[in-house]
Formats: sequence, structure tokens, C-alpha cells
Amino acid sequence: MADEHICAADDIGEMEARGYVGRVDGMQRNIFAVRQDGALHLYLNRCPHAGALLDHIQGQFFTPDGGFLRCGMHGAIFRIESGECIDGPCEGAKLTPLAFEERAGEIYLTGTTAE
Repeated sequence: MADEHICAADDIGEMEARGYVGRVDGMQRNIFAVRQDGALHLYLNRCPHAGALLDHIQGQFFTPDGGFLRCGMHGAIFRIESGECIDGPCEGAKLTPLAFEERAGEIYLTGTTAE
């Protein structure tokens, strides 16, 4: 399976997150990209608690202070760099990271989870 183009690398600014749809393990899935300290992270857009989209309100991925990711359904709080839930109903669980490559300023999903 060919890698899937997701976006231009500069579409995701520092401390920004955007949702996309991409093919992961052979299925179309909701995903999101987030950048912190210059590093880009891609995750399945699925809370490990109840399977809800993190941006229950479209495009709203962060806590009010912008320092963490937050599930809009039940309030679980996640570290951006690791996807680890540090507070809420799924504390200790993690978001599912996705394998991707950056080539010539473009982001490509390789179609698998990174675990």
C-alpha cells in the first residue's frame, strides 16, 4: 500500500492540532496531527476511554491553557508528546500513535500504528 499524503508540514503550526481522515491498517480512520516544540505527532483521533473523537467539538483538541490534549467528551487529559492520559477516566492509557514520514515538506501517513 502506498503512503498517503496528509498535509503540508507547515500546515500544522507550533501548538496547533488539526483533524484529518487517513488510511490506518487498511481502514479509513479519523486522525489528528499536533506540533509541540517543533516535533510533529500523529495520533488516531480516538479517546481510549470510550472511543469518542478527542475534538468532540470539531477542531478543539486542547485544554483551555493549551498545554495538553483534552477529550471533549469526558475530559481526559493527555500529554502531547507521548499521548499518555494523565488525568481523567482513562488515566495511564495512551492515544494510539501513527507512523508517518516527512518528505520534501509534506507529511505522509505510512498506514500503520507506530506501536
